Amino acid sequence: MTYRMVLLLCLGPLLSFMPRAEHNVTLTFCYEDKQLLPYYTGEGHTAAYLPGVTIEHLQASAAAAGNIKLAFVRFPWRRCLQKLEQNAVDALVATYLPQRRRFAVYPTGADGKPDPTRAMSSHATCLVHRADNDIQHKISQPQSTLVVSRPLGHSNPDYPASVSVVPVHSQQQALELVLSGRVDATTTLCKVNGVAGADRQSLRKPLQLVYPPLYETTGYLVFSKGFYQRHPALAEQLWQLLGRTIEPQRYYDYLHYPDM
Repeated sequence: MTYRMVLLLCLGPLLSFMPRAEHNVTLTFCYEDKQLLPYYTGEGHTAAYLPGVTIEHLQASAAAAGNIKLAFVRFPWRRCLQKLEQNAVDALVATYLPQRRRFAVYPTGADGKPDPTRAMSSHATCLVHRADNDIQHKISQPQSTLVVSRPLGHSNPDYPASVSVVPVHSQQQALELVLSGRVDATTTLCKVNGVAGADRQSLRKPLQLVYPPLYETTGYLVFSKGFYQRHPALAEQLWQLLGRTIEPQRYYDYLHYPDM
């Protein structure tokens, strides 16, 4: 029995209580035109065989809904945001910023704040370093500089001035720089939707994962105002399904694309 069949069997009772959305609606989803693991793979406008965990998650939710066809377009991130504002695309995944509510519709609660129970996913990021490198001592010393490698395309948190970021092309390259001693640390996913874990390469000796996480972020499927006004029941249906179709381990697996 396939994963999709099992998913539909498990979600059958839930779907019977959901508001009915119209059938055969096309949702145009915009995402970055460069590889950003574990979320998206490939470059440019091409679609890879393994598209990335965000695309797989959205496909699983759409399949469970059974009334939606997905169309995908790839542009630079700021262009995706512009197209959402222009109602030229229907949806994308983004963190919450108050200024985006001018043109983007988030799942919100009765208090008007974003509802994390209907988020695409929540992520926590931890430092990874060599066990023989006392980075806690470096962090505590005002005059010390902590050198951290980060894959290109990953947004950087507000690091202290004492942190220097070295951009690299992949998570694997970031880890190799840590292992060789050329940088002090890198970062990796260490919790997805409340499920703690880490990719297998970050746990190999002599690497050490540092808890608690450096920071946490929540990604929401957000709709253009035009799409939400036309299909509010469908949008609500997808938001409810997203929290039930996530596979946290898949996030860690995709950190090693294409060697999965």
